[in-house]
This record gives sequence, C-alpha cells and structure tokens, in this order.
Amino acid sequence: MLRRYSSTNLNASGPGPGGTDDLIVGIRRLVRHRGYERDKIVSALLKQFLPKIGGAAWAGEAALRRDLVAACLDEKAIAYLVACAGGELQMAHERSVG
Repeated sequence: MLRRYSSTNLNASGPGPGGTDDLIVGIRRLVRHRGYERDKIVSALLKQFLPKIGGAAWAGEAALRRDLVAACLDEKAIAYLVACAGGELQMAHERSVG
C-alpha cells in the first residue's frame, strides 16, 4: 500500500503560536524517518534547523525549540518551513520505498 504524506495538517492552528509546534513535529517526523538523508534536503533554511544525524535516537526537540525562538522567524518563514518539512518527509518516504 502506498501512503502519501501531506504537508498540511487539518488540525493545525496555522501560523502563529501553534506554527512553531507544527514545525517541531514536522522536523521530528522527518529526522526519525528511515529515508531521511540530510544531504538531500533542498531548502537551505530548513537545513539550518536539522540535526547532522537523524533516527529514533534524536531527541533534540528542546534544542530545536530554542534555536527556532532565537531565530525570530516570522509567520511566513514558519509556514514555509512547515511546508518544506512536509515535502521532504514525502521525498524521504519515496526514497525508502523504492
């Protein structure tokens, strides 16, 4: 069965206070995916917030939240990163299945 991942979340609060939380969830899903390869990430902005290694052992959500707060990203940048993380998750999935 082929599963498609969406870069949108129907329950997401959109940009704003929940946007950072959505981004952290998206990045967590991406780096823990078995098809994650950091060197194949297209967005340079997204790559700034990704760990050098991924996998189930990654537990850097607190550090990621600090980095995102320190970056002072606006709503458009967060929305862009959420969409990029979703797209990269789809690409990671496609790499892992064939």
